[in-house]
Amino acid sequence: MGKKLNTTTSDTLVQKLNSISLSPERITAAFVTSFMLSYIVQMLFENKSFFDLNAYYNSISFVAFWVVAIVAGIALCGFTYLSKMSSLIPRALIITTTVLSVMFASANDTVDVYFLIGIGVVDLIVTLWCIKDDKLELSKINVSYKTCLITAVALFLFTTVFFSYFTSLRYQNFQNATFDFGIFAQMFENMATTGAPVTTVERSYEMSHFGVHFSPVFYLLLPGYMLFRSPIYLIWAQSLCVALGIFAVYLICKKLGLSGKVTLAFEFIYAFYPCLFNGCFYDFHENKLLTTIILFLFYFIISEKTIITLCMSLLLLSVKEDAAIYLIVIALYVLISRKKYILGSLMLSLAVLYFIIAQKIVASMGEEGVMMWRLSDYFVNGEEGFFSVFKSILFDVGYLIKMMFTADKFPFIIWMFLPLMFTPFAQKQVSALILLLPIIPINLMQSWQYQYNIDYQYSYGVAALVIFLAITGITNLNGNTRRLALLMSIIMCAVLATGTLAPKIRNNKSYEDYYGSQTEAIEELLHTIPKDKSVTAGHFIMPHLYFVKEIYTVPDYYKEIEQTDYFVVDTRSSENTEEMKAVMGDDYTLVGNKSFVQVYKHK
Repeated sequence: MGKKLNTTTSDTLVQKLNSISLSPERITAAFVTSFMLSYIVQMLFENKSFFDLNAYYNSISFVAFWVVAIVAGIALCGFTYLSKMSSLIPRALIITTTVLSVMFASANDTVDVYFLIGIGVVDLIVTLWCIKDDKLELSKINVSYKTCLITAVALFLFTTVFFSYFTSLRYQNFQNATFDFGIFAQMFENMATTGAPVTTVERSYEMSHFGVHFSPVFYLLLPGYMLFRSPIYLIWAQSLCVALGIFAVYLICKKLGLSGKVTLAFEFIYAFYPCLFNGCFYDFHENKLLTTIILFLFYFIISEKTIITLCMSLLLLSVKEDAAIYLIVIALYVLISRKKYILGSLMLSLAVLYFIIAQKIVASMGEEGVMMWRLSDYFVNGEEGFFSVFKSILFDVGYLIKMMFTADKFPFIIWMFLPLMFTPFAQKQVSALILLLPIIPINLMQSWQYQYNIDYQYSYGVAALVIFLAITGITNLNGNTRRLALLMSIIMCAVLATGTLAPKIRNNKSYEDYYGSQTEAIEELLHTIPKDKSVTAGHFIMPHLYFVKEIYTVPDYYKEIEQTDYFVVDTRSSENTEEMKAVMGDDYTLVGNKSFVQVYKHK
């Protein structure tokens, strides 16, 4: 009898708590939230990293920790009781969890994808609870397309300015090297002067860059360069071009009839997708134009704008000779999934024809031709070229799989798909997954380590395909599944992007703090060198001598160092300094010395 009475009393208490939006699990969630808030406060005010356990433990205030945890928990329950707002605690929980996750991710000085996955597991548990029964009341939120457009503009401006500023610090503080920034700095200066994309540093002799990669798209950026006439323009233009993809995402979502909420979510996902702006911290490359161009191409395909689609296809091909790979699979997607046989056939023919022409142009202008050596693992019995690679793949699939799925390539797969919660695979039409094919030849097949590293430029084309598939995949999800996928995608993009970007930003700022006061004097010294003289310079000095017609670099991977009119030594590298001075001998005299830069002139 007593047990029955106690049970009835307990049930009555739970009902009363539920009636004031304070169920036992919500009260628990409130204090979980308050504890997370305590962690946030401690991390804001202590000056030791939580990775240094003893130092962190000795620096925190235990009294403050418990005061914040208890007061915040009680306050959160009190506000919920007064407002009768059942979503208050779940929303506070998801916000504090995300903020704390981002703070944890940003605290690491190195990029550790497995640590970030661990953070994501905790986030997933919290998000699952918040999404169940729509505790966040996301279904009640309405977002207009006008709001989405305003947000797209705001994100475009923010990402352009934010990433342009921090990536330009690399150039200003002499962190950019010849490969792969100096070659483009000199090339654009020559394009502005003569119209030809000529460099002397790319292969240690005067040649057209089109002898390495055929990229006529550079001429679209030339007017802006002629206006600003500085290598920093290239850095800003690069971030701007990547940021423009936000508008393509907005248009695609709207065209597919996705709600304003979903559209808004994908705008944030794009802005913080770690495989995009992260690569902008490594110099300048034409590949980074691929994402925006491909996404706009998809928009015009689904809008059934045939002429503009073909024009965008040509623009895509103009980025680089291997851009044909992307257009080929997009053409197959149009043929197979969208049943647009004429358009698909035209795009496919265009891609194949362009690749053949571009390959011949590269071969005629350079000594090496297209870089087939990166696929040398697939050369059979001494044979080289595409046919040998094709035979290897066709007749030895086991070898291909072994080469693709290795321990060092697995993180690349995580970086590409985890931020999107693997939604690219949620396709009703399996044939749509043909769009993922480029990840095989571009990234996973190759042993060249940079091809499957998101810190570099080789993920941009695939990223566009993955993002488009994520958008179409979401259309096949409903209710809580869709909300879970989108909310977790936003959180994971924030966490993973922070984990990759924070160390780079700190590094660039530390260089700015150390060298910032010295760089202006160094630039003045370098500009005393006549542009019509021959110059040999250190790797990190060369990009700042972009105006010199004949310039070579140290170390030189293509020829022995020879004497030139000037030698510019970067004393930060003792090995390179000794190498250069050995070549100079007694034939040079020091004519300028600022900070870590020494300028020598031939006697």
